[in-house]
Order: sequence, then C-alpha cells, then structure tokens
Amino acid sequence: MRTLLLEEMAWPEIKAALENGMRTVIVFAGAVEQHGPHLAEITDAARARAEAIDLAERLGDALVAPVIRPGISEPHMSMPGTISLRPEVFKGLMEDYTAAYVKHGFKSIVFGSTHGGNMPTMLETLAELKVKYPDVKFAMGYTMGEVGPVIMKCEQEEGLPKGACGSHACDFETSLMLLKNPELVHMENARVGWMGQLTPQLMEQMNREGIDTVSPTGVLGDPTMANATRGKRYFEAMQELQEKLVRAQLS
Repeated sequence: MRTLLLEEMAWPEIKAALENGMRTVIVFAGAVEQHGPHLAEITDAARARAEAIDLAERLGDALVAPVIRPGISEPHMSMPGTISLRPEVFKGLMEDYTAAYVKHGFKSIVFGSTHGGNMPTMLETLAELKVKYPDVKFAMGYTMGEVGPVIMKCEQEEGLPKGACGSHACDFETSLMLLKNPELVHMENARVGWMGQLTPQLMEQMNREGIDTVSPTGVLGDPTMANATRGKRYFEAMQELQEKLVRAQLS
C-alpha cells in the first residue's frame, strides 16, 4: 500500500496526489511528555500518527501531515523529559502548517489532538484560521469533551473498575499503545495511579503545581490490566466518532 504520509513522499508524488483529488490534509498534534513509568514520552505523538493515518484511510481523499509535537504540557514539566511549548509557539505552528498547505493546493484541513493540553489553543487558532482562509474547509477531530463519554462507556462495557480509564497513561491509553506501538510499552513497570475523580480543583492544582502533586507516578487511572485486544475495541470506537465529526464538518 502506498504511503499517505506527506513526510515520506517525494514532491512529485505529492503533486500527483493533489492532481488526482487528494485535496484534504490531516494535521494532528501530540506531545512529548511523561506517561508514567511504563509508557514512552512520545505516546501522544505516536497515537496522533496512528489516528491520523486511520482517519485518512476512512476519508479516502486525504494525506497526513507530520505530527505537531511537542505540545502544551506544562502540568507534566515536573517530571524529566517533558517538553512544553508556549501557546503562542503552538499557534504559530498551526498557522505555518496551514499557510504551506494552502499554498500547495489543499482545499480542506483537518486538525486534531491526542493531548488535551493542546485543545484550547487549537480551537482558538482554528477559529482565526477559518476567518483568514474563507475558501478553505476546516474541520476538527474530537475534543476531550466529545471523546470522554466514549472512553467512559468503554470502561463500563469492559467491566473495569471505575477510574481505570482515568485519561493519562491509563487502561485506555496503554491498551491503544499495546495495539499500535507495543515496543514503547513496558508493562512490567505499570502501576496503578490516581483513581479518583478529576475535579476542577484538582485540574487547577495539576496546572499550577504539577501532575505529581496528584499522582506521584504521573498516571491517572489503572494501566495494569491493559491489553491490545481491548485497545482495538477502544481504537475503533474512538475513530468511528472522529470520522463522524470530521465528515459532518467537511460536508
């Protein structure tokens, strides 16, 4: 199968793809940040790549841009290796990606993020881009508010303890990584993290003082029971939602 990844194509291949109707580009963002003692720091970026490729295959007329990463990850800076972009830098990357792809002839741009910390800046910038480029169709993948209920439903259907899919390095994320990038998972190091409810007060505390003040391991949830089979069910449920949301915006 030919690649859908722009960064793995030569420019004549991209030119030919555009001429053959591949006029949609998918720009997903991830992060480079701590993901507990068992997942690599590139987890969000790896997930973004997998989700973007799958979405491109579902749409049929789309190519995949290089994943934007690092992301906006300030709550995780208390743990080594995390890189956090300033919001204005992240915004500038979105603007420059858009300017390049519009210049090259893409007519639709789909943004998305696997990292919640990117979402506020991404949504704000996307609104500005829609005004600046009125002849371009823009779409956004799932927001955390939209994908959250899907994750909670999966947690219930899988019969997991409440809080196992706690949103960071949890059963959900670890199972997805076991499905797509098992070489980046070290299950022997998996530990149960914070299993309580993430209240606005706790979110504010993490943003102000670091995630380790809530979870010393950096894990929100329980990854110890994760497996690739469950990851496949998670991935399908999430991507069905993502495809539905994007198609509605591009129609």
